[in-house]
Amino acid sequence: MLACIAAGAQDVRDTLQRAVVTSKSQRQMLETLGGVSGKVNVEKIRAVPSFLGNADPIRFARLLPSVQVNTESDGGIYMQGSEYSHTLLSIQGVPVYGASHLLGFFSVFNPTHYQSMDYSTSAEQSTRLGGSIDMILKDRVPARTEGEFSAGLLSFQGTVDIPTGAKSALTLSGRKSYINLLYGSFLKYDGEPLTYGFFDSNITWYWKPSAKDRVWVNLFGGKDDGRFEYTRVNSDMGASWYNALASVHWNHYNDNIVLKQTLYGTMNGLDAFVTIPNASGTMPSFIQSYGYKARLEQGGWEAGADIAYHRAMPQNPEAEGHYNVTNTSSESLQDGLETKLYLGYKKLIGYYTELKAALGGSWYLSPERESFWGLTPQAEASFIIPRGGKISLRYGISRQVLFQTGITNTGLPIEFWILAGKLSRPQWAHNYALAYNLDFGRKDEWALSAETYYKQLHNQLEYHGTIMEVLNSNYSIEQSLLQGHGRAYGINMMLQKNAGALTGWISYAYGRSLRNFNNPLYPGTYPSNHERLHELKIIGTYDIGRFDFGGSFFACTGTPYTRPDSFYIVGDRVICNYGEHNAARLPAYVRLDISVNWYFHKDARRRNGLNFSMYNVLGRRNAVGYGVHLNEEDYSYNFMPTSYGVRFLPSLAYFHKF
Repeated sequence: MLACIAAGAQDVRDTLQRAVVTSKSQRQMLETLGGVSGKVNVEKIRAVPSFLGNADPIRFARLLPSVQVNTESDGGIYMQGSEYSHTLLSIQGVPVYGASHLLGFFSVFNPTHYQSMDYSTSAEQSTRLGGSIDMILKDRVPARTEGEFSAGLLSFQGTVDIPTGAKSALTLSGRKSYINLLYGSFLKYDGEPLTYGFFDSNITWYWKPSAKDRVWVNLFGGKDDGRFEYTRVNSDMGASWYNALASVHWNHYNDNIVLKQTLYGTMNGLDAFVTIPNASGTMPSFIQSYGYKARLEQGGWEAGADIAYHRAMPQNPEAEGHYNVTNTSSESLQDGLETKLYLGYKKLIGYYTELKAALGGSWYLSPERESFWGLTPQAEASFIIPRGGKISLRYGISRQVLFQTGITNTGLPIEFWILAGKLSRPQWAHNYALAYNLDFGRKDEWALSAETYYKQLHNQLEYHGTIMEVLNSNYSIEQSLLQGHGRAYGINMMLQKNAGALTGWISYAYGRSLRNFNNPLYPGTYPSNHERLHELKIIGTYDIGRFDFGGSFFACTGTPYTRPDSFYIVGDRVICNYGEHNAARLPAYVRLDISVNWYFHKDARRRNGLNFSMYNVLGRRNAVGYGVHLNEEDYSYNFMPTSYGVRFLPSLAYFHKF
């Protein structure tokens, strides 16, 4: 503490603030800061039911009322009616593209590598229209080498923190799967087996050269490989995708001035193939971003500057077979430059009112070298009601030049990125929100939070093509995209218990996400592909010394899909005549997961034990879509729900912290 005092008053305040947050995080798993935004203590998410023994921060984020429940075939993060690509997923502010493993069952983020996870329903002055989920790197030097690892029936993962001096430390993390070794009989789609494997790794060097400076050097990389042989229709498909990220962060604290700077490069790529009788094709795509970010804070003022250079190759199929007349490649490499500046100010008026305002401006140079610019104002007013909670009113305009879309529209790795330009002008949105927060009970044991929102979305894209079009016609991305506008509105509510042996929350969300397309074939207003009208989530953990019990229950309405009015067969091809766009809905989605941690040893420094988890305890075959099925008895075709063969999926894992 003497060193902090000598460093200056600002460093003391910064240290005390971190100490308060750390203390509170040790007491509770989820700290709500405003509306349904807050901070997650990744150390404690192990108590929540995990998938196949893997605690995962993004799966935990999907338990929050502002984030939509996902099916077994959806890897997206949809916050308050926005698209998956509208959510900024990042490591210390650096975007991560394609942040999911195994069809979205868990993410590329190893929780033991990070200090915490921040989430917000508003990305504010970032380059996204929706919310944000940011993984925060550790900022401490351990006194000794320490770490944690777990080995389950699905994968092995581990993290080790190594002091490299009195003021620096190295954190190493890695994860490797062996899914098909034991779970090959479970991983099925429509009765057909899936082959899948992945790995990821993370290296972070933290250095504290002085009391006023913090430096991080962070490297991340991972790769997935999957294959699916659909013998019923003699098709074979597979994909290999990767992530990579490198960044350098420098934070400087000087009296009441804080300067944060980041230099980074991040990328995501895909190589996919599919074969059917007499035809085959590949669909490579990738996106790369290289940029610099700076933030300057002084008193109530904050200024920022972002610059990023993007390179992307949208889905660029190469198909061959007698159905194709010409090569189907349609898009070449895209590149664009994006810049943003902003200035903000916040002020506390009296004891009960805080006002925040910011004015930003963005400029973008498209692949066709066309310039786009726009303002991004933000304003927020918060009012504290003595013994009655806090009310916040927020408005802002946000802009985004990146689109993500593709055949599934579910945030899976086969989706691809497009830069704004000839296919669509940059996206932008009006965002309105009214939030309420109240801590009550003995020592604020209980918390109530609610947020109602309304968004006007402009220049939206939605993919309506199929894999058969890629293989059997002269494919064009432009012809497979619907352009238009949209709106999203709803309410999220959560009652949370923060202290005691029993903790958790009950949340309810109602939301609409609607689209209007600039296409005479699609008149009127349609629900988006990911819309869920109602969602109920019940999350609970119970700690009784050497045992942690956890449970999570979901009940929600199904997502929309376009149902065929009829289909017929020509040769070995199934031709569908589709009805009204997104006029049908999947059945309701209901799932219960449970878990228990049995600790052999548990104290502040060490712990080890076993995790037992059961996914989908109710054994429901929740539909993930609809498709054409062959009845092998009479060789007839039917249009029926499809689901993954995931029923009563148990897991056992050993974990050890030293």
